[in-house]
Amino acid sequence: MKTLVTILIIASFLQTTILPIDLVLLILICRAYIKSEKENLYLAFVFGLFVSYLGLSNLGLQSLIYLGIVLATQMLSKLQFAGNPLLVMPIALVFLFLNQLINSYINHNTLEFYTVLLAALISLPALYLVRLWEERFIVQRSIKLKF
Repeated sequence: MKTLVTILIIASFLQTTILPIDLVLLILICRAYIKSEKENLYLAFVFGLFVSYLGLSNLGLQSLIYLGIVLATQMLSKLQFAGNPLLVMPIALVFLFLNQLINSYINHNTLEFYTVLLAALISLPALYLVRLWEERFIVQRSIKLKF
């Protein structure tokens, strides 16, 4: 969890300074698609506040958007057809577009669809990286090490 928090902090700094892609939301969508845990909601709320603070936007709005999207992704991941990893691309496209649409309406910005499309294309490699990290480097509770 410490490494995931560190990655999300770095992604939030990159998102608010250099890249126009919402990296934090993309990582949170990928993690919520893999694991439906309560910690995803905590991460979504805290990093929504952090991104709002770094981006000098309305404090709390981004965290509510992140919470809703992560909750919807967790509900979609419990469906029967959610085992297909290619499904994360349309899910990310819809939710990132919804995030961009709400933010452009509230902040009176232009809607940049190319960033949403680019983030949706990046979502599949991000899903595999998050899945690799969660399966290989995180010790599960069901695994007991013998001494």
